[in-house]
Amino acid sequence: MKMVVKVGGSLADEGLEKSIMNVYAAAKDNQVVIVHGGGPQISALSEKLGKKPVYVTAASGFKSRYTDQETRDIAVMAMVGNVNKRIVSLLNSRGISAVGISGADGPTLIARRKDKLIVQEGNKKRVLKGDYSGKIDEVNGSLVSLLISLGYVPVVAPIAISSDGELVNVDGDRAAAYIAKAINADVLVSVTDVPGLILNGKVVRRLTIKEAEELVSQLEGGMKKKVFAALEALKIGVPAVVICSGLMENSVASAAKMECGTVITR
Repeated sequence: MKMVVKVGGSLADEGLEKSIMNVYAAAKDNQVVIVHGGGPQISALSEKLGKKPVYVTAASGFKSRYTDQETRDIAVMAMVGNVNKRIVSLLNSRGISAVGISGADGPTLIARRKDKLIVQEGNKKRVLKGDYSGKIDEVNGSLVSLLISLGYVPVVAPIAISSDGELVNVDGDRAAAYIAKAINADVLVSVTDVPGLILNGKVVRRLTIKEAEELVSQLEGGMKKKVFAALEALKIGVPAVVICSGLMENSVASAAKMECGTVITR
């Protein structure tokens, strides 16, 4: 089975080793691509460098980081230079041949730089210029597919390149969705620090696209973004998405069999 595993930035600190051990267990029997986040690591490095992180609320209601040029450079350092290589080293140390790349390599992820952000401030909207985040326009899966064919586990940081050759920060969940489509993955597994989509204190085990669309208005924060990304993945052709915990033993291998977490299908 071919699978893309998205490892959330919240796991890239304390839960990283356990999550990667779960990926390691799955990689022995499946072709695996890892896409990772790095939000907490970007914030921590920003603080160390004296750059206070700035968060804004988009007109759509989603909260996100305002990524000016300096913050973009910090994001590249934190995700490509730190988180990515830590994941690669963990896998390599356990006998899994891993190769770390960013979406700019190949290039794999081509994005349209947003430049201007429309943000909501109370009842007013304001335009922020100089943003270096991007929306993915095109995915080239050839480099990732080549690495898989040679027996490697590609580890991808969500830094894309624009048509003007600028590095841009893109959403990791969406990057994973588009890479899954580009390489014809059988399943996209979104690994987080909770056991799945939780409603009324219980994990929702299975959802169709229609059911997920009806539920999404009840969600908030990171889980709402993950479900939106899952819906996007399914609509562009990924057969199934599983949201599960990276802290539970063998969770990724179980997710590949649709046996844990929340399974969303077409």
